[in-house]
Amino acid sequence: MVNIRQNLVSPSKYNIKCPYTMVPQGITVHNTANNAPAENEIAYMIRNNYEVSFHYAVDDKEIVQGIPDTRNAWHCGDGGNGTGNRTTIGVEICYSTGAKATFEKAQENAAEFVAYKLKQYGWDISKVYTHQHWNGKHCPHRTLDEYGWDYFLNLVKKYLGQSAAPATKPAAGTTTKALYRVRKTWADSKS
Repeated sequence: MVNIRQNLVSPSKYNIKCPYTMVPQGITVHNTANNAPAENEIAYMIRNNYEVSFHYAVDDKEIVQGIPDTRNAWHCGDGGNGTGNRTTIGVEICYSTGAKATFEKAQENAAEFVAYKLKQYGWDISKVYTHQHWNGKHCPHRTLDEYGWDYFLNLVKKYLGQSAAPATKPAAGTTTKALYRVRKTWADSKS
């Protein structure tokens, strides 16, 4: 697995970024809707004062943690008491608007990381969710559109050492889009 490093939000910003303690109960997967590395995604999340946050950003070369697993994050758009925000670890896959090869490597790294976290917590694949699961937002957009959710889950299963039926990418010209909404700005905390 690629290197995991921390760049944690200061406790002085917990009231904005992660105000509640949390006992993690699952993982929510996102695509950044951006073309930046994990380091930049975490650094920007930390330095702004928007109530938008996530635990990890994964790119083609590394994984950067910005929020401790034991604190909530505002990443699911399901409210202050929402199960997604209050009980799941937010994992952002970087480069979802970037080059295909770079995104595919980031997605592969994310699948391996998700498997690692599942093993760490003793969870099975049923504890992995899309952002869309919590509030209907079409996210992780590129994963859903170009690969399909089963494809990603099968990548995770591969790293769990489980056999999985090969997932195929959607046929050219088809789409799995539902409610497509990309965060326009970090101030758009409802996304």
